[in-house]
Amino acid sequence: MIHILVVTHGLMAEGIVQTAKMFTGEQENVDYLSFKEDMGQEELIELLEEKMKGIAKEEQLLIFCDILGGTPFNVSSRYSFNNENIAVFYGVNLPILVTAILSREGQNLNDLTSLLVESSNESLGLSTL
Repeated sequence: MIHILVVTHGLMAEGIVQTAKMFTGEQENVDYLSFKEDMGQEELIELLEEKMKGIAKEEQLLIFCDILGGTPFNVSSRYSFNNENIAVFYGVNLPILVTAILSREGQNLNDLTSLLVESSNESLGLSTL
């Protein structure tokens, strides 16, 4: 099964993972890492490496980040450059995270990320009611 790790600025990662559980129930291999205001990039690297220690190299990992170009994205992306078992998806929101959690069973990382990219346009919109 694909591991999911949410890495964001502030407490967003914890909040979105906890909220996703309201829709998906308790899930294995879903975790978060918060890049807090008083942290530096090196501390984030250390914490991310600690989280990744529990994931075997042959297992797949999908990392969700909040914004393209932010420290969580930049640090996380370093691990995906030469590792086809790690993908980084930026712009995480609740519908995309829930979709990933509920759709990852039996999927490989490429298929899951393709599904999420296709689904992403449906996760945001303007109500015209």
